[in-house]
Amino acid sequence: MKAMLLLLPLLAGLPPARAAPAGGEPTALLRDWAAQNSACRGGRGDDPRTQEACTRRDALDRRLNAAGWCYGRPGEAGYQRSWQPCAGRAPR
Repeated sequence: MKAMLLLLPLLAGLPPARAAPAGGEPTALLRDWAAQNSACRGGRGDDPRTQEACTRRDALDRRLNAAGWCYGRPGEAGYQRSWQPCAGRAPR
């Protein structure tokens, strides 16, 4: 659900934000991740653009993790997961 909310400005034709508020969520990375995740999961397996979107999404995963953000918590089902600060780690 949270990922869908992040996509609303993109679907409305608004440009994605490029700067995150100081000490806040990495807004641009989260929006970019949501767009690439959608293209990766919704694309055709035989389309090279699908694999490119998956590769970009995975790179964004690593950047978000390095910034102290985790996708879901242990024990959550896939549909329950969202990006949030990692437990025990302060986001950078």
